[in-house]
Amino acid sequence: MGINLFSSFKNWHNRFLRKLAVHSEHKKQEKALINEINRILSETKTKIPLVPKYLSKLKKPVLLALETITAMTAQIPGPIILDPELWENSPVTNAIFTSHDEFLRWFDNCHSMQNAYKQYNSDKLFGLLILEYKEKTHFGVESIGEIVQKDVLQKSVSFEEPRIVVLQPDLKTAQKELQHRILVMLFLHELEEIADLKSLEKELEIQQAILKIKLSGEKKYNPEKPDNNKTASEAKQIINDINREIEVIGRNPDTPESHLKHVTEVLMNIDRHLKMTPFTIRLNNLGIRVKASSLEPFDEISFAECTYTGSPKKAVIWVQTDRSSLNRL
Repeated sequence: MGINLFSSFKNWHNRFLRKLAVHSEHKKQEKALINEINRILSETKTKIPLVPKYLSKLKKPVLLALETITAMTAQIPGPIILDPELWENSPVTNAIFTSHDEFLRWFDNCHSMQNAYKQYNSDKLFGLLILEYKEKTHFGVESIGEIVQKDVLQKSVSFEEPRIVVLQPDLKTAQKELQHRILVMLFLHELEEIADLKSLEKELEIQQAILKIKLSGEKKYNPEKPDNNKTASEAKQIINDINREIEVIGRNPDTPESHLKHVTEVLMNIDRHLKMTPFTIRLNNLGIRVKASSLEPFDEISFAECTYTGSPKKAVIWVQTDRSSLNRL
């Protein structure tokens, strides 16, 4: 009897400890989520904090957005080592920089990396390398076995404007910082949308005022001027149409509630604004894509293609740098 009682108490105690651990972890995650929301709001300067209970209203959309963003960023390959001394043996840096000297000049003038090493007491830094990715179609020469074919349609690939962001002492922290930057970008997208709506609303109101002034001179029906009567009727119809458009926009799109509504819509529909797709390409030493049927030498390199509304597509990859490479001279 005593043994069974002790065993039951032990099981109950273990279940209690597990529930306590789950509750503690939940509280920890909720606190981290609130801290992230407050950090974003402080960096974006929206009017959302003026909405009553704004934190509780933002928790779900931000959490769902974070889950989506985490899945997206997990598709980014790397890290690869970024070191001028390894340029010759690195297919990725070979594809990005046409020569060792070009890589060396860029590396030595990478201010974001220099500033990050000043900020962090770390021998290594991890960050995201972002490049503009372009393809150009042209005719060229291709070898298939012993046969050389001319005027073959080919695609050459170029990577331009390389830069490194979210440099951190470890990869996990860099990934979290990237997720934060994406959230900030989405919040700023909401502000840009509201600014566009305000501009459109103002333009519509000006057009409406001009039409009303013109219409005031054509109020009386004049059988001798049928064209004027027709113009007045059309003007009234346009004014009504403008009224409906303004109603759709909202008489005041810059309210705190409007900010919250717009940002929630963006966060709940990230796929409409941001896409991250991994891709692998085969390139020869001239930067031309090599077909599967070709026997010529090639390097296989992998990136993630990042597309964001209104911006050119980017190729991204995680990189690792070493302080000794920066201080090699």
